[in-house]
Amino acid sequence: MQTYAGISVVNALPSWYGSSMAVNLTVSVSIKEAENCKKNDILIDTILNFFYEKYGIPCLSVNIESQIPEKSGLKSSSAVSTALIGEISKKFEIEIDVPKYSAILSLKSGISYTGALDDATSSYYGGVSFTNNKEFKIIDIKDPPELSAIILPRGGRNIKIDLQYLRKYRLIFEEIFRVSRQNIILGMKLNGILVANILGYDTSEIEVALKKGALAAGITGNGPSVFAVTKIGEEGPILDALSKFGNVIVTRSVGYVSRD
Repeated sequence: MQTYAGISVVNALPSWYGSSMAVNLTVSVSIKEAENCKKNDILIDTILNFFYEKYGIPCLSVNIESQIPEKSGLKSSSAVSTALIGEISKKFEIEIDVPKYSAILSLKSGISYTGALDDATSSYYGGVSFTNNKEFKIIDIKDPPELSAIILPRGGRNIKIDLQYLRKYRLIFEEIFRVSRQNIILGMKLNGILVANILGYDTSEIEVALKKGALAAGITGNGPSVFAVTKIGEEGPILDALSKFGNVIVTRSVGYVSRD
C-alpha cells in the first residue's frame, strides 16, 4: 500500500487539535508471510504484535520503500504505520479504522506525543485533515488548494520537546485551527512561523521564502524540515532562494483519495 508525506497546517501538540496536508512524497509497504518473527523497529513491532494478538495473523516480513526522511517533520512515521496497517487489513480482510489505529499504536509504541491522527489521516486519505487527536476524532477532510510545496528536507530531529511549555500556547493554536478550517494557507503560514519561533529554529529561510513570494512558509511538524508553498508555476524565485540553504524537493499537494 502507498501513503503520503505531509506538511503541517496546525501542530497538534499545544491544543490536541491538528491539521496536516498530504504532499506527493510516498511510502510503499509490502508484506509476506515469514517462518520466523523478526525484530523490526518499535513502531512496526507494535503494529505486528497488535494484529498477532487480536487477529492471529502469522509472522510477517515487511518491506518499506520511502521517499521521506525520518524525524523530519514530514510525517514519515504516520505514512509507514498507515501503509502497514492498511496492507495488513487488506491482505487478511480485516475491517479496521486505519488512521485511528495508526494513532493508537503510535501512542502505544511511544513514538508520538498525541498519536498524530491528523498526520495519519492525511497520509492515508490525502487531502487536508482536521482532527481532535485527544478524542481520536476526524473532524473533516478537505481537498487542498492546488499548490507546489518546496521543501528543505532535514532528518534526525534532535530538539527536546517540552509539552508543558507548548501547551501554554493552547489558545493561540486553537484559534489557528479555527482559522485553518476557513483558510488553509493562512493557518499554515501562522502555524509554520509560530512553531519555528517557539521551538527556537532559525527563521531566516522562512523569511527569505516569504519575501520571494511564498504563500506560506515555516517549520513542518516539530522540524527540522522547512517548507514553502506557492501556486503551481510560481516556484522559481522561492526555489532559487531556498536552494542556497541545501538540497530542495519540489512536490505538490495531494487531493483526497477514497479508500472504500
